[in-house]
Amino acid sequence: MAYNLSLTEVTQFLECVLQIQSPMESLARDRVSFLRDLIAAFLSKIPYQSVTSIATPKPERRRLTFQEIKFDMMTRRGGLCYEMNSFMKLLLEKLGFEVYHIGCTSFGKTNNHLAIVVKNLSRPGDLHLVDVGCGHPTFELVPLDFDKESPLYKTSFLVHKFVKDADGSFRWMHKSYRDFDGPSVIVVDGWYMFMKFKLEFRDIEFFFPHMEIVHTVEIGPEALSIMLVQLKAVDYRNGKLLAITGTSNLEEDASGKVNKKRISSPQELLEAYRVHFPQFPVETVQQAIQTVNLKFEK
Repeated sequence: MAYNLSLTEVTQFLECVLQIQSPMESLARDRVSFLRDLIAAFLSKIPYQSVTSIATPKPERRRLTFQEIKFDMMTRRGGLCYEMNSFMKLLLEKLGFEVYHIGCTSFGKTNNHLAIVVKNLSRPGDLHLVDVGCGHPTFELVPLDFDKESPLYKTSFLVHKFVKDADGSFRWMHKSYRDFDGPSVIVVDGWYMFMKFKLEFRDIEFFFPHMEIVHTVEIGPEALSIMLVQLKAVDYRNGKLLAITGTSNLEEDASGKVNKKRISSPQELLEAYRVHFPQFPVETVQQAIQTVNLKFEK
């Protein structure tokens, strides 16, 4: 089935789901400002989450169809990088942007993540990275025309930068923040490599076999992601982190500090999802909690 969105669907998503007022007028007035506002609204309303993937019975797990992806975005259920960024690309294309997918290497696994590059945004030939499909997203449009190292980007509690290597590849570097998914990789002077990518534009079909593995293989050398064994849901309401990851509830306060609260039982975890992410059916959350290995501290 073809990957496409109608203009009616785009308008419905922008106005009703993301609650952006007069989106088409804003787009016509200032494309760059509109795109920034769109990214912020998306990250505040659509969670990056593994709940629905984990809740799917193992024999039924597979890469989602676009109709399924569209349903999950329209109902604010969100998903993983494949669902979030493939939907965003089609949304931007329908709005008149020139957009491409690129593959990324995350934690040593090649093409286990796909991101978006917007071309010709402000001037002919310019390239900007957009990524709404991860728990440590870019809120900014990241221009990729810097020489060796980008400026620092700080939004919410996140601090990151980009480094260009001699072979033309880019390293996406994050400041270590161990209270939120502390990195399991080497940290040097407070920084770790979150992802690595090259500007090689790919059709969505290129990622199909990789995303099939992401959605079906939990552990072992063939696994490309830990998301089938790590229960989480993350969004950035009003630009501030709100997440349930494993058995912890994390909320960022006005100062930018992430406060962690331990959850002591499956019932308390189910209630946390009901309060913070009511778009997930109770049965789905229950199934996910029963499926994944969780350690509760009394």
